[in-house]
Amino acid sequence: MSSTSAVALIWWVIPITAVLGATIYGVWVTKYKSKYDNQTNRSVNKFSKFQNSFRHKK
Repeated sequence: MSSTSAVALIWWVIPITAVLGATIYGVWVTKYKSKYDNQTNRSVNKFSKFQNSFRHKK
């Protein structure tokens, strides 16, 4: 592979990779992010209730 064809390949691979990555990220944000946020909030709330159960016992 000559150096000009390698440079041309890089100039095609980098933008295609960027567009593919942006598309995958966009799909993840629109479909799956809220699911993970809800699970995180539930876990944090459960942990807060667990901590508060020790604070109120005197």
